[in-house]
Amino acid sequence: MKINVHSLAFKQSVTVLVSISIVFAVLFGIGGFQINEKLSQMLLQKGEEISRANVALINNLFSSGKSIGEEISVKVGTENLAGQELDDFLLRSLSGVRATVPQVVAMVVAFEPGKAPGKADGEYMRLAYFSNGESSIIEGGNYLETPWYKSAKDSLKGRWQEPFVGQFIKEPIVIYTTPIFRTDAAGQKEFVGVLCVDISIAFLKDAIASIPISSSGYAVVLSADNTIIAHPKNELTFKSNFASISRSASHKRLVEFENAVDQMKHGLFLGSSVDGEDAAIYFTAMESINWKFLIVWPAKTFMEEQRSVGHMFAFISLCGYIVLFVIVFLMIRRISLPLRAIAAAAGKIGQGEFSAEIPVVSGDDEISQLAKSFEDMRHSLCNYFETEKSLDRVKRDLDFSRGLQLGLLPKDESEENTADNRHALAPLLLPAEDIGGDFYDFFKLDDDRLAIVIADVSGKGVPATLLMMVSRIVIRTLATHLDSVSDIFNETNYELARRNRDNLFVAMWMGVLNLKTGHVDYVSAGHRPPVIHHKDCSVEFLKCKPNLAMAVMEETKYTQESLTLAPGDTLFLYTDGIIEAENMEGEPFGKFELLKALSECCENEPTEICKFVKERLDRFVGHARQMDDIAMLAIRYDGDRSNNG
Repeated sequence: MKINVHSLAFKQSVTVLVSISIVFAVLFGIGGFQINEKLSQMLLQKGEEISRANVALINNLFSSGKSIGEEISVKVGTENLAGQELDDFLLRSLSGVRATVPQVVAMVVAFEPGKAPGKADGEYMRLAYFSNGESSIIEGGNYLETPWYKSAKDSLKGRWQEPFVGQFIKEPIVIYTTPIFRTDAAGQKEFVGVLCVDISIAFLKDAIASIPISSSGYAVVLSADNTIIAHPKNELTFKSNFASISRSASHKRLVEFENAVDQMKHGLFLGSSVDGEDAAIYFTAMESINWKFLIVWPAKTFMEEQRSVGHMFAFISLCGYIVLFVIVFLMIRRISLPLRAIAAAAGKIGQGEFSAEIPVVSGDDEISQLAKSFEDMRHSLCNYFETEKSLDRVKRDLDFSRGLQLGLLPKDESEENTADNRHALAPLLLPAEDIGGDFYDFFKLDDDRLAIVIADVSGKGVPATLLMMVSRIVIRTLATHLDSVSDIFNETNYELARRNRDNLFVAMWMGVLNLKTGHVDYVSAGHRPPVIHHKDCSVEFLKCKPNLAMAVMEETKYTQESLTLAPGDTLFLYTDGIIEAENMEGEPFGKFELLKALSECCENEPTEICKFVKERLDRFVGHARQMDDIAMLAIRYDGDRSNNG
């Protein structure tokens, strides 16, 4: 089947295709976004459920360690324990603490030089630790420049140190250091040393390994400076942190993750995990020690769910898209094919082939009415030419055309069922003796939109009348299927121009009035601009881009304009028969006389306006012969009164 790219079916199908594509693209984007949001929420819920219990356990452990350290440091500072008494106190405290917190493996007391009870000068450090099932105590030294001692001394407050493998306790530990204060003779607190509580974190490795995480996920624990403390890969623990890993080009996104962890307490991050693989990571900050607990899902597993759902959604959308497009194409083709057949038959009739068969269109829509009208016209023409044998054939021809012209046009709004309390409308048509193709039209597109048309077909007699009929019916037909006036004019022009063998043309103006707002969208195809008769009795010509008349060039594109009528404003449409009407001296009536006549119609009804202009025109031309059709239409916008009461 050959596709005509200029056909109405093709153009409308492309328009619908583009519209459907936009709608489906928006729906697909929204659907994909919602799917991603749902999956992200599921991951957040999983991460929260897993993290809540484990983070609470670790927080409780370190909160207990902190409380123990604070309590024991106060006793050491106030009781002035020395020598064996201090050693016994540390051993008893270690044993008692381990009964409730078995992860505590050591306690350390280190004094400033000369500040230890019973020791006048020099360092003094005692370390009680648990190893191989028993507690022991030893003496230490060279601690003054160690990070744990200096940080507690400098800050004068308790703090957790970065984890490390202990010197005496050969396992990963983390220590809580808190300063020891003593009240001097003047009643002032003075710093005398540091107490340390050593907690083993070897249990974290087995703890995270036992956490059940779906979708190939695993848990990771990071220290305050992002050192890896617990990880399924043993080679990364205590040997790597963000700084060392991110030097690799394959781990550039780790810096972004580090920033996200530092700025938020918990959340979901899509990037690289601590071992460099693409992953979805849920992280939670441990407030008691400023560590991070991570749940890591490899991106491959995470994205598989998104892709699976996305592919299914895309497949369903594509199938719906194809089915909908085929249905729309067939519907538009059903509309356009009868129009093409009717246009071809009309062309034959226009060339005098009155036996041309008009296609039968079933139904009661505008296309079937068009086909019936052409069939009636064909029968009328055949009967006319069969019976017309006399010398008055030309007169009968003109009378016939005049009858068609007057019979097709509605005389008032009752014939079109367009009347309501939001507007008032009155038309008037006075055919000339040499009948032409002037016409007006008005019809509602829906309850709130009223279309108004005024047109002047070139030429005289039957060809002009036929072109008037075709133009009017095509305009009406397309107006029910197209949204904008410019699209209606573009398609009408194409259908008229492609078979315009008589080289006729149509000057036309059409507007669509919104009866709720007074907004008018309009297009002029080489027609004279209407006159706006304002409520305050001022008058002016409407500014219109003239454009090219219809049926001249197939590819002409028309520019749509708009205005807004205020309640009480009247729009007066007219054809050349008024402006170009001449008196006995050959002087035209002209634009000035038209504006003057309209300005004197202040507060008149549309019917009275048309009659007044006709009276002024008759007075001006006198007994001169009417050379051209005269058509006019006045419409007053009264506003949507239902919104004012």
